[in-house]
Parts: sequence; C-alpha cells; structure tokens
Amino acid sequence: MEEYNVTVATGTSEYSGTNNYIYITLVGEKGDSERTTLDNPGLDFCRGAVDEYKVCSPGPLGRVLLVRLEKQRYWVEDNWFCLYVTVAPPGGGTALTFPCYRWLIGDVKVELREGTAMRLSDDTSPQLLAHRKAELQERQAVYRWVAWAPGIPKCIDAKTEADLHQDVRFDNEKRSDFESSLHYKLAIRFGKSWDNLEDFKRCFWKLRSPISEYCMEHWKEDSFFGYQCLNGSNPRMIQRCKKLPGNFPVSGDMVQGSLAPRTTLEKELKAGNIYLVDYAIMDGVPTNVIRGKPQYIAAPLCLLYEHPDQGLIPIAIQLGQTPGLDTPIFLPKNPPLAWLLAKIWVRHSEFQVFQLLSHLLRTHLVVEVFCVSTLRQLPAVHPVYKVGGGAVATLPCSWNCILRKCCICLLNPKLLLNVNRAATQIFSATDGPLVEMISYWVILTDVSFLSGLARELHNKTELITLLSVAIFTSSAQHAATNNGQFDWCAWVPNTPCTMRHPPPTDKDAVTMEMIMDTLPDVSQTCLEMAITWHLGRPQPDAIPLGQYREQYFTESQAQEVIDKFRQELKEIEEHILTQNEGLELPYLFLLPSRIENSITI
Repeated sequence: MEEYNVTVATGTSEYSGTNNYIYITLVGEKGDSERTTLDNPGLDFCRGAVDEYKVCSPGPLGRVLLVRLEKQRYWVEDNWFCLYVTVAPPGGGTALTFPCYRWLIGDVKVELREGTAMRLSDDTSPQLLAHRKAELQERQAVYRWVAWAPGIPKCIDAKTEADLHQDVRFDNEKRSDFESSLHYKLAIRFGKSWDNLEDFKRCFWKLRSPISEYCMEHWKEDSFFGYQCLNGSNPRMIQRCKKLPGNFPVSGDMVQGSLAPRTTLEKELKAGNIYLVDYAIMDGVPTNVIRGKPQYIAAPLCLLYEHPDQGLIPIAIQLGQTPGLDTPIFLPKNPPLAWLLAKIWVRHSEFQVFQLLSHLLRTHLVVEVFCVSTLRQLPAVHPVYKVGGGAVATLPCSWNCILRKCCICLLNPKLLLNVNRAATQIFSATDGPLVEMISYWVILTDVSFLSGLARELHNKTELITLLSVAIFTSSAQHAATNNGQFDWCAWVPNTPCTMRHPPPTDKDAVTMEMIMDTLPDVSQTCLEMAITWHLGRPQPDAIPLGQYREQYFTESQAQEVIDKFRQELKEIEEHILTQNEGLELPYLFLLPSRIENSITI
C-alpha cells in the first residue's frame, strides 16, 4: 500500500468554504488511488484553510497526471472555492502543485492538472490530451460569444453579472463594497440647477482629492486646460498641427494676441508649436434624454499653442465641424464667459471620448475579447492561459454610435511595443509549434473588429509582442485612463458629463445664467462624482502589477522571471517618484504600485 501526502487549500474570500462532502482520487500513469473522503477531525474546508490528508493507493501510481475532486451535497448545497491541491509522493519526494482557482458548484467532479505549463505539442499522454480537449469543450459551453451591436467587438453572452459563471463574477466582498458605497453616493436625486459655480462645492465637501481640489481652484485657467490635454485621462487626443484643417478657418490675425512677441501663426505651425484637438467623432451622434429632457453634444475643434512662457494654452475653439455664422470661432480675447463656456464644451466632449473610447472601448471591451478567447480556446495548462487568465451592460444608443465609429484601433503599429520581458519570458528559447494558438488567433481576429491584427501568427516573437500589448492594455493603459477620472471630473464644471443646452451661437449673448443652465444639475453632478469616485479610487481588493493572487506558475524558471519583473517595477517606481519631486501637480497614476494587475472594475 502506497501513501501520498495531500494538502487542499480553500479560498480566502467570503463564502469560499463548504460543509459538503469532498472526495479525492489521484490519477497516475499506472493506475488510480483509492477514492478518499477528505474528512479530518473537526471542520474541514473552512475559509482560508489548508487541510492535510493521507491518500492511499494499492500500488505505485507512477507520475501523478490528474487530481480528481468531487463535491457532493450534505444537507444543503454549499459551493466551494478551491485554490490548489498539492501531492507529495511516498517517501517524502518533491510535492507537485495542481492549481484549481475555481468554484465547485453542485454535485460536481473536476480534474486538475499539475501546474507546469504545457503546450499541445508538449503533451504525449493520451489521458492528458483527452483532458485538454474535454476542458475546452466544457468551457466553450459555459463562455459563449454574443454580438452586442454591429461593428463592436463581440463580448461574453451575459446581460448581467448574475448571468456569468461564478468563476468570473466579482468576489462577494467586492460586490458588497460596490453596492453599498455606490448606493450611498447616489442618494441625492434632485433635478434642479445649481445657482452659481460656487454651489458645486456643496457636494464637494466629502469626496475630494488633492488634484480635484487643484482643479477646483485652477479650472478656468488656460494653462491648466492645456495641461490636461497632455496629462489628463486622455492625452491621446492631442496632435501636432502643421496645417490647419479646411473646416477650421482660424486666421493669423485672430490668434496674434495669444502668440509670443515677434512671431506669427504661420511660423509657429512650421516650428511645430501648434497643436489640435479634434472631436470630429462626436459629429452626428444622437443625443440622450434624461428624465424627459434632451441633452446636447458638440464636435469641437480646439487649437493650442506651446507658449514659451505660459506653456500649452488654447488659442481658438470652434464648437462644430462646419464653420458658419452659427458656429463662431471662440478666442481668449472674447468676453470671458463666452471663452469659459467654449472651453467647458471642449471638456464635455473630452468626457465622452475619454470614457467611451479611451476607457471603455480601448481597454475594457478590447481586453474582454482576449479574456473570452482565452477561456474558450486555451486550456488552463497552456502558458498563454497562465499569463492572461465583465460582461457589458446595455448602453445608450449615442454611446453605441460612438463606439462603432471608433472601433478600428487597438493594435496599431504604434502600440506594437517590443516588450520581451515579464511573464512573456516563460516561453522556450525556440519558437516551437504554435498549433494550439491558431484557433485562438483566428477567433481573436474574427470577433475583435480591430485593425492591426494580422490574420496569421507566424512565430513566438509575434506572439510575445501581442501578449505584451494585451498585458500593457489591461494594466498600465487602463490605469492611465481610469485612475485619474475622479481627480479630473470631481469638480464637475471642469469636465461635465452632460450638457443641458445646445452650444452657444452668439459669443456676446453668453451669460452666467446660461452657463449654469447648461452645466449638469444637482443630481447629474452627484452621479458624476459618485461614479468617477467609485471607478477611479483604489479598489479594496486591488492587486498591484507584478503580484499574482492565483499562483498558476509553479516552475522555478517562471518564478525567477517574476522576481526580476518585480525588481524592475520597483526601480521604475523610484524613478517616477524622483521625477515628480517638487512638482506642484505630480503625475503618479502610473506608479507600478498604483497599477492593478488587470482590469477588475
């Protein structure tokens, strides 16, 4: 009789433990162990427990290929979250780790593979090949594609979080935190306008941050407007302008007063000191209706100038794509309220583009394609699954339109970074067969609607480049757009979420009353503050970049790579902190310690 030492680890989140019956069978090259009831004196499988057991076999099993876990109901159904199982052979040899990291729901049987990463070409055992195939068939039945809207990346087939499998839902603690905090913040539902700009401070008393307070004090300043074009949540909009667009008839005389002495607009265009922010994508987008009242949007063009003394400043704004008498060009020398309202309209368009395109589309929706493709096409033992591995609710029709218009871009050449480090270094020195990646890649290109994705994957280098971009997008890129949204949007006049009157057509007719009637009302203000605070704050269960709650990699080589990556992140953090010393407005959103390891909200 052979005796194996087994440990079984239960998850640490709420309700992970179980009082149901748990059985284990070790499946080896030479046969199976006894089906063993895991039952020690006292309580087994409590939350966070690591329980130890003895499992007997009538003879040597050889290499243990699989661990079979079975859960059966006791009195009532009680789901169980298993982290991993370890198996030490007779005689005290090296223990093998069998990662699980999944919920066992109902009377169920699961088979776990040892944690060493294996490509399809690495597997020779018929039993393991069959397990590989069965795992994907099961996952493909659970995780299904759906076309949410034409021209938008496909997503997981689920209308609400409740439709998702338990393995990919929020933890209970996260859900409770989300619901309780958001319900508290959304308690105010008044629909009246604020009386004056100072009144916005009445909902600013508790939810605030150093940057949001800076916004409150400086939001009217042209230099701060320009600063946000470069350092806000959406710096990708600004482009150097060598020639003015034909639909933006700004003359040199119009902006001469905003330029440095002894220069002209033409000279500054040639010198590369003129920049353009163009929200043409907003043109023709249908407007929304809130509580029976129409809301309004604009498609502005904003010209900016890198002034030698004042920094980047706006010098001309047109609030539509078609110039004309009803679409005047606003200038800093115009009446102050007219210029202020024009800048507010630009910032409103910035809110729409940043939230829908830079944030939702370019991170959440794109990464969802990678997640679902990985779940459906790659077994848990595959190295790419180990590197990588929300449903999208119904959105307003105006958002739908914007997403379709912009769904053309993640993996463009500028983003194909040659980042050959971190977890992607787990691959062998030779390319090796990429057989199992072919179906993964075909699915990815078919459902993403993204340009830059070639139809063929040729070698390991291309795969590493793709994975590097996916990792960057789901971590650093998401942090850049998500983490600062409360800072820039909490002072609502700086980045309003909605506008309740159309853009002004007469610069001389703009009054403070018009501005207040255009800006979000009391309830809309509270809603914007609550949502941006909740989404942009550090999440209670946040896991920083380079840290991994689920220990999928068990190989020493992979651990060495991970340790090296963590050291590099530490050095990067120190460098960023040094660069920001003494700055009035430090940029710390991309500190590695503030970047989550993946998109989690």
